[in-house]
Amino acid sequence: MIGYIRVSDTQKADGESQREAIQAYAAKRGIQISDWIEEHVSASKTDLSERKLSSLITSQQSLIVSDITRLGRHKVMELVGAIGQIASYGELHLAYNDTVISSENVDNAEIIFTVIGQSFASAVEAQKRSERAKAGHARRKANGLSSGRQKGQKVKSKLDEHTAFILNLLDTKNSKAEILRKLNERGVSISRSRFYSWLEDRGLHNKKAEFQADMFFE
Repeated sequence: MIGYIRVSDTQKADGESQREAIQAYAAKRGIQISDWIEEHVSASKTDLSERKLSSLITSQQSLIVSDITRLGRHKVMELVGAIGQIASYGELHLAYNDTVISSENVDNAEIIFTVIGQSFASAVEAQKRSERAKAGHARRKANGLSSGRQKGQKVKSKLDEHTAFILNLLDTKNSKAEILRKLNERGVSISRSRFYSWLEDRGLHNKKAEFQADMFFE
């Protein structure tokens, strides 16, 4: 079993949180990780064939990843293809989701659309944050104002990279207190007030994450 880590931007994140999530998952399930593969590359700027992930699939390696976004989150059909390939010969373990995808359940639409939906939602939120930041910067520059953070502007949080994990827990009706406890178990230390503020800021405070198949074809 290979522990696979992908970091899109080394200036904004590192692979340590992914590694910790994979290790915790493997320990819980009694899985022995034979090797670690880590690469620093953007999935949106490369094709699967250009990444180390491709050689792992070609050599038919079963994988553990922190969440499905590590395989990709912008190219839906490429992501679906990668999931199908891995499931055809082995297992794909998703640590944050506590889910295994294999030949036994790869045709289960609920499972596949849920994990891909979380990937899609994460990508959309990241893109929206980027667009808002760029638009705000352009407006301030045009008005001769400081480009510093303005009141009410969303701030990047260490919770952002755990969005898929949190969405999955919301989907399975975990209480916010329970989600906070599970985050702490994974080494993500954050106060209750900051966690609640993050949920509200991301529009998740009173919502259950819902993902539908037609999201991918609009």
